[in-house]
Amino acid sequence: MQISLADNQFNAKSWDEVSKDGSWNIKFKELLKEIDGKSLQDLRKNKNFLVFPSNEAKADLDNRNNFVYKLSGKENEPPSFQTGNVMGFLGIGDDLQMQIISRFDQPAKDSKEGSKQSHKNFFLHYMLQRVCNVAFAPQTSSAEDDFFEFLYYLFPSYLRKACAQGIFRAYVTREYNDANVRGPIDVSRHIRYNTPFNGKIAYHTREYTTDNKVTQLIRHTIEYIRSLSVGSSILEADIDTRNDVNAVVAATTTYSRNARMQVIAKNLHPVTHPYYTEYEELRKICIAILQHKKLSYGDSDKPIAGILFDGAALWEEYLARVFEEHKLGLIHSNNRTGGNGISLLDEGRKNHYPDFYLEKPNAVVLDAKYKKLCTRNNDDDIDKEDAEVDDANNSIDGKSQIYLRGRDVMQMLAYMHALEAKKSVLISPYALDAANIGDNSILEKTWVTTGYNSGISVIGVSIPTGTLKNADGKKDWNQYKEYMDQIETMLVEKIKSKI
Repeated sequence: MQISLADNQFNAKSWDEVSKDGSWNIKFKELLKEIDGKSLQDLRKNKNFLVFPSNEAKADLDNRNNFVYKLSGKENEPPSFQTGNVMGFLGIGDDLQMQIISRFDQPAKDSKEGSKQSHKNFFLHYMLQRVCNVAFAPQTSSAEDDFFEFLYYLFPSYLRKACAQGIFRAYVTREYNDANVRGPIDVSRHIRYNTPFNGKIAYHTREYTTDNKVTQLIRHTIEYIRSLSVGSSILEADIDTRNDVNAVVAATTTYSRNARMQVIAKNLHPVTHPYYTEYEELRKICIAILQHKKLSYGDSDKPIAGILFDGAALWEEYLARVFEEHKLGLIHSNNRTGGNGISLLDEGRKNHYPDFYLEKPNAVVLDAKYKKLCTRNNDDDIDKEDAEVDDANNSIDGKSQIYLRGRDVMQMLAYMHALEAKKSVLISPYALDAANIGDNSILEKTWVTTGYNSGISVIGVSIPTGTLKNADGKKDWNQYKEYMDQIETMLVEKIKSKI
C-alpha cells in the first residue's frame, strides 16, 4: 500500500486522500501507530532511520513542527494525517510504503496527471543539490526509485564526515605463503602448498590496516555509483569529494568486483568503533545502495527503514549556501553544530541560535522559517492559532497579505534585544504558479515594534509550482533551475537592502 503526503498539512488529510487505492485493513492502524507523533529526535535514536542533516538540533525557541505525522480519527476507522516540516520515505512493515513530499511539489487540485506528477519532488531535489553540491537532473518518477536517488545525494556528504575522522582502520587476518614468516605457521596449508619443500612457509598474521571490510564496502559503493549515468556528477562534485574517493580507492588495494556479495555479507552488523562513529551511518547508506531493497520498518534484515529530511534545517542550509555564494558576510549560527550561538543573559551560555546575523554596529537578525508563510490568501490549511492578525483592510501592493505569528515575534524580539539590532527578517518559502514570475516573486511586509522603534520583516520567497513543463507536458528540470536562479538573485538583492 502506497501512502503519499505533503509536508506542513495542518488540516488532517483523510485515508482516501492520501492512499493510492483507498483500500483499508485494520492492521494498517497498528503499523502506523509505531511512528505516530514521533519527532525526528525520537527517530534518530532508531538505528534503522537516516535523518538528514545527521546532527541533532539543540533546543531552541521554536521546534514544534519537527514531527513526521500525527494520526486522528476513531479507533477502528481509517485515520487522517497531519504533517510537520519533515519530508522523506518510510517503510512501515512489509505492507505500507509512505512518502512525504514537499508541499511545493503537489499536483494541482484540478491536475489530470495523477500521482506521477507528485513524485517529481523538484524542490527537495533542488535544495539537496545546492546543499550537497551535487548537480544532475532527477531521473525517476516513482517513490521507490526516488528513494535510491536521494541516497546518491547523501553519499558524498556522509563520506566526507566519515573521512574527516580518518580512513577506517581495523585488524584483519591475512594469509601468506612466502619466506618472510611474521606469524603463526599454518601446518596443514604449508603441507598442501609447499610439499616438496620450496623455501616458502605458509602462515597467517593480524594486521591493523585500512584495507578492511568497511573500506571495501565503501569502495564497492563508489564503483557502483561510478557505473551510473550520474556517477561523475556525484563522485566529482567538488575537490573534497574527489579527495575522499581517491583516499578510499588507494586504501583498498585488494578490491575485487566479484567479491561484492561477500563484502555485503560481512558488513550486515553495525560499526561500533568508539572513534570512527561516523562510519555507521555511511555503512547503512552503502548497504542500502548496493542491496537496492525496499524500505521496511521493523525488519532487522533491512539496513534502512526510512530516510527523512528535516525541512527546516534543509531550508536553513540552502539559504546559507545562497548567502555564502553571494558573499553577504552573514554569520551562520548553527544549532546542530553549536557554532556561533548567542547568549540572552550576560552570564548565560551561548545556547540560542538565530540562523543568520550581523553584530554591531550594523546588527541585524535573519531567521529561516520553512513552515507555511501565513498569508491572507484563503489558505485554511495552516496553523493560525498564534498569529498576530493584521488590519483586514491592509494589503501589500495588491499581493497576499502576510500575518506575523506571535511566537515568531517573541523569538525575533529576544534575538534583537541580545544583539542590539534594529532590524530582523523572517524568510519563508511560499507556493507561486511559475507563470506569475515577476513582482510577485518576493513578498515583503515590515512591522515596527512598539517602544523599541525597530522593525520585524517577513520575506516570502516564491517556489514554482505546476507550470514549468517541456514540450512533452512534463515538468522541466532546467526551467525549474533557471527560475530558482532568478529567485535567488532577487532574494539576495532584497537581503542586501536590509543589511
